[in-house]
Amino acid sequence: MQLLLLTRFHGQHQGSAFLARLQAEAAALQHNLTMVTPADVLLSFTGPSFPASVNGQPFPDATLILPLLRWNDTHGWQVAETLLSWGRPVLPVLRIPLGEPVTMARLLARRSIAAPRTWVLTQAAQLGIIQPELTFPCILRARSGGLGRRLHIAQHTGEAETFVKDILATGQSVVLQDLPLPVGEDLRVLVVNKQVLAAVRRQAPAGFVRPREAGNPQVSPTTLTAAETELALAAAKLHGAPFCTINLLRRNEAAGQGPLLLEVGLAPVLTELEQATGQNLVAAILAHLIQLANNPGPTVVPFRPSALGAVVSQ
Repeated sequence: MQLLLLTRFHGQHQGSAFLARLQAEAAALQHNLTMVTPADVLLSFTGPSFPASVNGQPFPDATLILPLLRWNDTHGWQVAETLLSWGRPVLPVLRIPLGEPVTMARLLARRSIAAPRTWVLTQAAQLGIIQPELTFPCILRARSGGLGRRLHIAQHTGEAETFVKDILATGQSVVLQDLPLPVGEDLRVLVVNKQVLAAVRRQAPAGFVRPREAGNPQVSPTTLTAAETELALAAAKLHGAPFCTINLLRRNEAAGQGPLLLEVGLAPVLTELEQATGQNLVAAILAHLIQLANNPGPTVVPFRPSALGAVVSQ
């Protein structure tokens, strides 16, 4: 079986470890899992032939094509849409703007998915407008660019004002977000095929607001409550991928504080999940992809430019 991932995650940071293991598991089962970077794909619509090529070679055939793309990878999504329109077996995945706080806040609110409250400020005076709604401590960061990874934690209004002015001075708008308690921990949940496969509670290293992708000092299996399971599945459904990790914040449900969604991971590091639970989670993900390849959805009628010939020639 030929499986193909359309992704650039395999060429950078932690995502590569997960995808390398997925590829190794496929090879052990006599399947071929290849990865194509969207930047290597050329789209050309000048003739009747298939418009996609990879580094000058025809786009490879596959039993299943899974787009595993960042939400703002416009070219990657254009490639996926083109492949689908030409009848290639592309697994439909929603383009959810995980890194865009305003749109994500609206999407989550419409689906009653609880997440930390978020504001975007473009002027220092706007901090005073939202002041009655703020609780401290809170997190501030630049909305985009490399500075968006640099978090500032404000303990009171004076610190928040200083951070807002400093970030605005760089030419960026400010993302301000609640920092709900408890700090320094979370739950990581793996959802595959609309089911929770594994869940762990993670404790962050000293000085970290939330746990890291890997290397946390304490990771232990946990049983989700009904509310936590419901939230994890709702977040996975919003994304629409066949698998993903969900980071949740566990709170005191007896006191009326339900869980909060923190993050969704597309190409996650599963080391801690597997070590804590003793499960081969990559094998479970691969089994689901093979199942999807063996049970394709509705056939897409291929696009044929020749059918438009009469129109184009006018």
